[in-house]
Amino acid sequence: MTSMTSMISLSARVLRAFSPLPPEENSCPTALPWLSFIRFTHPTALNKGMLEPSMCLILQGQKKVLIGTDVVEYGAGSYLFSAIDMPVSGQVTQASEDHPYLGIRIDLDLKEMADLMIDMQLDQRLIPKSGSATYVAKSDDFLADAFLRLVTMLDIPQDLQALGQLVKKEIFYRLITAPEGGHFYQHLLSYYQGRGVSEAIQWIKANFAHPLRMDELAKTVGMSVSNLHHRFKALTVMSPLQYQKQIRLLEARRLLLSGNIDAATAAFRVGYESPSQFNREYRRSFGAPPLQDIGQLRLQGVTL
Repeated sequence: MTSMTSMISLSARVLRAFSPLPPEENSCPTALPWLSFIRFTHPTALNKGMLEPSMCLILQGQKKVLIGTDVVEYGAGSYLFSAIDMPVSGQVTQASEDHPYLGIRIDLDLKEMADLMIDMQLDQRLIPKSGSATYVAKSDDFLADAFLRLVTMLDIPQDLQALGQLVKKEIFYRLITAPEGGHFYQHLLSYYQGRGVSEAIQWIKANFAHPLRMDELAKTVGMSVSNLHHRFKALTVMSPLQYQKQIRLLEARRLLLSGNIDAATAAFRVGYESPSQFNREYRRSFGAPPLQDIGQLRLQGVTL
């Protein structure tokens, strides 16, 4: 079966899942807790957020994503993949009620996938080299067919129970051996070995409100400062300090949107010592001062 034929069949199945839901409902869970369907019936504004380890295959419509300083536009048959928690900006650029944006999302459990990688005993010499651990790639016929078989099983519980994990393993294999999958493999290898950038990311996420000292972080994860900085930037397209700043700003935005809190209080809670610096960096990141940005989000119906 060709990739195009699989995409058409997948689109029909996703549309059927959304048929009982109102048009403003953008996500539809499935019987598999790690698999969900995405739908947008109109274009969206460019918005920043934290992309968790996942991949999302587009079936219809188009999307634009900003990864670091690179703007990537992609559509049906392509997927966005991230092996790490990654601050990104994204927007749906092509969608309508008659032809909505449709996608299939798989949430990735890195420990499970690292274990699968070891079980597969993949030859490292056959793994292609690549760049960042967050990227856009084109699906091939094999990957699209695997997705179709998995989604079709949702209607056959007995098959899903017996074969669902096998197809998930196949999808993982297709992702890691794709031309862009080299850094995904290397990141999983570091995760399995218990050291590296993944530990640094988790430390920064847990301690984002505290000052970040590179020498202490490097010692915590068992790396030299220069090696940590180099590998961190290769995978996330930003330095550890830039990564921390993005997490702080996203958390401040969440705090402001979720309740009655002023910008200065939000700034101090996420680790800023200077409200004026916070305001400057917030505006640079989100395109408007804090209160104006939150007001625009609420007008758009964005809630937490």
